Amino acid sequence: MSRKLCFRIIIVFTGLACFLAFSQENNPVKVRVIVDSATVKVKPEIDGETLARIPLNTSLEAVEKQGEWYKVTFDKEGLQITGFIHEMLVREMSAEEIAEEAAVSSIGTAVETQTEIIVEIEGWMDKGRQMIREEKKYKEALDSLSPLIAKTFRVEDIQKQRQIAAEIFLWMGMGYSGLGDSYAALREIRNMFEVDYAFGKTITRNIYDPQIGGLIEQAEKEYLGIIKNYSLRISSTPDQAEININGEYVGKTPMIYRSESPKVVLEIKKAGYGSLKEDIFLSQEDTDKNYVLESLGRNLEVKTRPEGARVFLDGKDTGQITDCVLSYVSFGSHEVKISKENYADWREIVEISAGEDPISIEVVLAGKTYTSQKKWGSPDSPFFQRPKSMTLDNNDIVYVVDDSDIKIKKILPDGKIDRRWDSGGKDFKDLKSPVGIAIDSQGYMYITDTKRHAVYKFDENGKFIKKWGKEGSENTEFKTPMGIAVDSDSNVYVADFANHCIKKFSNLGVFTKIIGKGGSAEGEFLFPTAVAIDNNELLVLDRTRVQRFSLEGEFIGSWGQSGSNDGELNKPMGIFVDRDGYVYIADSGNNRIQKFEIRGQFIAEWGGTGEGDDSINYPYGIVIDSGGNVYVSEMENNRIQMFALSSDPGVE
Repeated sequence: MSRKLCFRIIIVFTGLACFLAFSQENNPVKVRVIVDSATVKVKPEIDGETLARIPLNTSLEAVEKQGEWYKVTFDKEGLQITGFIHEMLVREMSAEEIAEEAAVSSIGTAVETQTEIIVEIEGWMDKGRQMIREEKKYKEALDSLSPLIAKTFRVEDIQKQRQIAAEIFLWMGMGYSGLGDSYAALREIRNMFEVDYAFGKTITRNIYDPQIGGLIEQAEKEYLGIIKNYSLRISSTPDQAEININGEYVGKTPMIYRSESPKVVLEIKKAGYGSLKEDIFLSQEDTDKNYVLESLGRNLEVKTRPEGARVFLDGKDTGQITDCVLSYVSFGSHEVKISKENYADWREIVEISAGEDPISIEVVLAGKTYTSQKKWGSPDSPFFQRPKSMTLDNNDIVYVVDDSDIKIKKILPDGKIDRRWDSGGKDFKDLKSPVGIAIDSQGYMYITDTKRHAVYKFDENGKFIKKWGKEGSENTEFKTPMGIAVDSDSNVYVADFANHCIKKFSNLGVFTKIIGKGGSAEGEFLFPTAVAIDNNELLVLDRTRVQRFSLEGEFIGSWGQSGSNDGELNKPMGIFVDRDGYVYIADSGNNRIQKFEIRGQFIAEWGGTGEGDDSINYPYGIVIDSGGNVYVSEMENNRIQMFALSSDPGVE
C-alpha cells in the first residue's frame, strides 16, 4: 500500500468512457483522485458543504454517476462514508488498473526488475510515438499508450515515474488531437502539467504544430489558474431562441454562458426555425458564437372584408379569427379556407415560398344570404310600370327605366324618389320603349330604345344631347337594342339583341367595332340581352350563359347553361359586376338572383315567384351600391326591391 501512496500521477478520464462503464450493471467501478486534497461534497453541488478531502491517487468505489458528479464511498476513521466528487477531480480506473492494484495489494512486490519495467514502458511508448508521427494511426496509438499509465505505478523512482507519465500524457494528447477530439487532448496535456510541470515545459518546448501548441498553452493556463472558467457569448438571428447546454435549458439568445469545462453541447431552438446542435470546444477563455437560424416557414397574414372570419389551414381550424397572422406556415403549398356566417366559403391554394417577410392575403368575402330591406312600388301601384334596367352614378343614385309616362326615375341614397328633372319631362318624351341605361364617369346618361332602335344620350340633368341608330343590320343600325354599358374611357357597348352581336361606339356615337356574331359557339351570341364592364373585361349575357371578352373583343371564357339548378340560367335579362368583382345576374325566367365569382363559380341565389318580401317576380335590372345593397327591378311586380346581407351574429 505504501508503494501506491508514493505515486503522484494524475489521470483524467473521458465522459464517454465513464458513461459506458456505468452502463455495465455488474462491473465494479472505481475512480482515482487526480488532484491533491480533492473535495467530497455532501450534495452534488459546486458550492455545497465539504464532507472530506481526499489525497492524490486515492482510489474510491463509485456507486453511480449523477450528471457531472460521482457518488463514492470510502472509509473515514473506521466509518463507511458516502459523498459526491466532481468528475474533473477523478478519472475512472481501467480494468487493468483495478486488477493490478489488487495484485500489488496481495503480493506486495513486483516480479520484474525496475530496469525491465522501464524498458517495457519505453518500448511501448516508442511504438505509440511512431504510429502518431509517421503512420497517423491515432486510435491504435491510444490503445497502445493508455495501459502504460497503470504500469508507471510500478516505477519506484518518483522523478522517473513522473517524467515517463508526463510524456505518455503528452503523446496521448497528440493522439486525441489527431482524432479531432480537442477536449480529450486538452485533458491529457493538462495531466502532463499536473504530473510534472517543469518537465512538461521542457518536452513541449520544440513543438511547432499550431493546433497542439494552442492546446498546450490552454492546458498550462488551466493548470496555473489563469483560466478558471470559460465564457461563451451566444447570439442568434433572429434572437430570443431557446438555448440548451448539455441538455438543460439555460436561457434565450442573446446571453453569456459560463462553464468550468471547455466542452459544451449547445442546442438552439426557436419556433418556426430549424434547430441547431453543436459540440463546442472552447479554445479561448472568451468565445463569441452567432447562429443564423434557417426558417422553416413564413408568417401568413390573413385579412378579410368583412373581418371576423374563421381561418382553416390544410383542413384544420387554426382557431384564428381575421384579421390575423398564422405563425411560421411551412414552405410549400397549403390550402387556406376562410369561413364566415352568411358569406360563401373562400378557398385557395397559397404558396409559401422561401423568404423572411410575411406573406399577406386579402380576401373580400362574398355574401350569400340576402333579405329584403326596402321596396318602392307594388303590383297595383301605377308609379312603376314594368320597370326594366337600372344603373347608378358615382353618388349611389339609382336610375330606373320603365314604361310609365315618366320614363326615367331616380332613387336617392336615403330611399327617397326624386321626380325633379330640369327639362327631363320634355326631353324624355321622345323615348318610346326604353330598356337599357348606363351612366359614364362624367354623368352622361345613355339609354337604348327597343322600338326606336336607337341610343339616346342625356346630360346629368336629363337634357337631350344626342341620338344615333335606326332599324337595320349595318354597323350603325340596330334591331331591338337592349343592354348598354360604358367603360372608363366612355366607350359605349350595346347589346344588339336581334342582330346577335355587341356594337362598340365612342361617347359621340361613332362606330368602333362589332364583337361576336349569331351562333352558339364560343364568342357567338343568341339574342344578347345585357352587358357589364369589369375593369378591362366585357361581360355579355344571352339566353343561357355569360361570356367574357377583352374590351377589344377578344374572347376570354364563358360559363352557364340552360336550367334551374344552381348556376344554370333561364332567359336572364340583367347583369352587374360589383366593386369586388362578383357577378350578379337577374335570372328572369327562374324568378331569382344568382351571384357568381367572375370565373363562374356559383356563390348564392335568392328569390322565388310571389309578391311578398324576398319574393322576386321576373327580375330585370340589377345594381349594387357602394354599401353592397342589391337593387332589383321586378317587371311583373311593378316595384324595386332592395336586398342586403342578413345580420351577422359575429364570431365569439
